Amino acid sequence: MPFFFTSLYAQKDLIESQPEIIFNYDKLKEEQDNFTLQFDFNKAVLMMEKKEYKKAIEIFKQTATIIKIPSFLNIAIAYYKLEEFDNAKLYLNNIYEYKKAIFTDTYSYMSACYYLYQISKDTQYLDIIIDISKKHKNLTEHSKRMLADTLIILKDYEKALEVLNNMKFPLDLKKAILYLKLRNYEKAQEFLIKAKEKTFNQNMIDKILWIMVYRDLKANDLEKLVENLDLINKRKSNFKANLELPLQIFFNKDKYTSKDYLDFITNFTVKREIDYLFYFAPFVFSDSQEIIYDISKGFIFKSKQNIQSLEKMVEYNAKFIEIIKEDPIIRVKKLKELITPKTKSYVYYNLALSYAQIFDFNNAYNYFEKAYKLNPGNKLYAVMTLIAAKRIDKKVSDFEYIDTNIKSEHGLYKYFGLSLYKAVLNNQFNVKVDPLYYKDTIFYKALDYLSLKKENKDTLAHPLFEEYYKDPFVYLIKLVKRDKKQNDFEYFSKLQDSVPLFINDNFLEGPLVVTRYYLDILKAMGLFYKANLNIENKQTPSYLRTRALKQLYLGNADETIKILNDLQKEYGLEDRYTMYMQVAALLDQEKYNEASIQISLIKAILNDHDADFLTGVQLIQELKLSSAKQYFKSKYLDSMIDFRLLNIDEFLESL
Repeated sequence: MPFFFTSLYAQKDLIESQPEIIFNYDKLKEEQDNFTLQFDFNKAVLMMEKKEYKKAIEIFKQTATIIKIPSFLNIAIAYYKLEEFDNAKLYLNNIYEYKKAIFTDTYSYMSACYYLYQISKDTQYLDIIIDISKKHKNLTEHSKRMLADTLIILKDYEKALEVLNNMKFPLDLKKAILYLKLRNYEKAQEFLIKAKEKTFNQNMIDKILWIMVYRDLKANDLEKLVENLDLINKRKSNFKANLELPLQIFFNKDKYTSKDYLDFITNFTVKREIDYLFYFAPFVFSDSQEIIYDISKGFIFKSKQNIQSLEKMVEYNAKFIEIIKEDPIIRVKKLKELITPKTKSYVYYNLALSYAQIFDFNNAYNYFEKAYKLNPGNKLYAVMTLIAAKRIDKKVSDFEYIDTNIKSEHGLYKYFGLSLYKAVLNNQFNVKVDPLYYKDTIFYKALDYLSLKKENKDTLAHPLFEEYYKDPFVYLIKLVKRDKKQNDFEYFSKLQDSVPLFINDNFLEGPLVVTRYYLDILKAMGLFYKANLNIENKQTPSYLRTRALKQLYLGNADETIKILNDLQKEYGLEDRYTMYMQVAALLDQEKYNEASIQISLIKAILNDHDADFLTGVQLIQELKLSSAKQYFKSKYLDSMIDFRLLNIDEFLESL
């Protein structure tokens, strides 16, 4: 909170950065030409600066006989500093009850309201400050600053910035932090640089550098992050900003805004596009194409070995048809039980696709790769291997060979393989293969829809929506589609009226891409806490995982951990989604050491870039800066775990 003073020994209108207000009355009324009183008043101000509050109070009580309101305010502030709040309230209420001061001594009245709020935490006093500011068009610089600080307490950061930007006095660091609050990282950088250039106090420079590092982390500006870490490393011996403003990882249920979620559901990221394709991709039965490949390896229909192979295919198909009806997590478990030393390529492929649908992309990649290596002529297996690798940002050692193999003229599942290749890996590739009877499949239409969507073409009446509207994912995608004739109000009204809040079981269990998309729609519309996310008497593992997420958002982290631990014990889940939810729950319980161990586990099992990033954040807080730098190789993308500076709100209010 600002204060200003003008004494016999100080420059006029000097504004300091302190969490207090010291009102200095410089110009006495002309008819009260009392130089002794002016000297005493300014002497008391200097005592306040030296924290000699008791002495200052005695002098202000004398000056109050003529300069009542300014003296009362300074007396109240002195008592506030001494933590004698009852005495402070006595003098503040004297000012507050003198309504004429709103017009005759506006700044003092606003200041009194501000301190009454600090003591009582009654927001009516902040409302009065806002109301006064609306009635006074020509506020002084100090009154504007008072208004900005009030708006900051009310967390109305946009209006606070608007006020500060209309002030003559440059409050660069204050503006920088406000821009950080508003997630405008470019502007934050601009004002942090200005603040650093104008600051000579070394402790304050340390804080600015520390806030710069925080800004770099939030902005995923890894190049500047390394530069600023190097600057801090040079000042490390006396650096204490990490203790005053600790950097902490935490579960942030509000990491994204409704606007962000609306963008997520209307404009697919590359990862969501991949998840979409994994959802619609076909499972492979032991069909003729697979048999043809076996023939090329010497399996002929007349041989006894081939007859046995066919029998095994029929047996597998019968089992697979039953397994495919199961919950996706159960499906993975049962398909994994079918793996033997003589397992065929399509068995691995189906297991891989099932892993992808529960968001275990590491295992999906491993089994797609096994399928491809057993059947390198199958373009579908080959391209799925590369797509799964892209989903987990994995470098494939023989990428060039597989890429060449995919583009060759020969091979199985040519149309789907090449269409996927174009959709995800090489949008310049020209697919010349005729889809033939594949045109009748949902996968063909899903590919076609995605292609048209990426070209920003009208897809409102696409066959995918006409023929497969009962599919839960198709239903949700169609729900989000916007008619070009609709204005914003009509579009949002349609969404709010159409999103299922109660009859929604199909969206709460099944492939995870559907559940995630549904929850994103709810968050975009501000309906997440209004929707019924319970399925009575349902214990399927995919629903239980949804229930675990719901409990986490409701603040029941204990229940989340219990559900997830039970699921891991029963189904051996090692997917990123489940493991990061566990981290979020542990952080919500403030079990930071256990959360850190879980992050290390994710890093070890999944070789995950976000786990590296979070490890680096923790090392920065410990000022192990040289070690930390090696962990920032990729941008941070996790949706639940965030990082913050503790005490930053108090620091902002103090500026």
